[in-house]
Amino acid sequence: MDQKKGVRMRKDNSKSRILSTDKLHIESKTLFLDLKENAGGRFLQIAELSNARRSTIVIPLSGFEEFMASLQKIAEAGCLPEGTMTTEGGVAGGAVSEEF
Repeated sequence: MDQKKGVRMRKDNSKSRILSTDKLHIESKTLFLDLKENAGGRFLQIAELSNARRSTIVIPLSGFEEFMASLQKIAEAGCLPEGTMTTEGGVAGGAVSEEF
């Protein structure tokens, strides 16, 4: 990360700009959800910090609706506890959300 500008640099030196961010604490995990934009477009970056290890996935904005539909499908199939996914597509229950 460029300490002066607070911008994370990709290996190809293209800058990513954070458009929106949220942080969730779930059990012993911390999840960072960042909507970002770079020269390639917008994307959702989800990073997990658990036991001092960080894992990250990136979902292009073009696939975000499909990603959310898949989560909803899993919730409706009964794989998640009742009330976990709300009809608005948000998550309810054991997660604590923090906006920056």
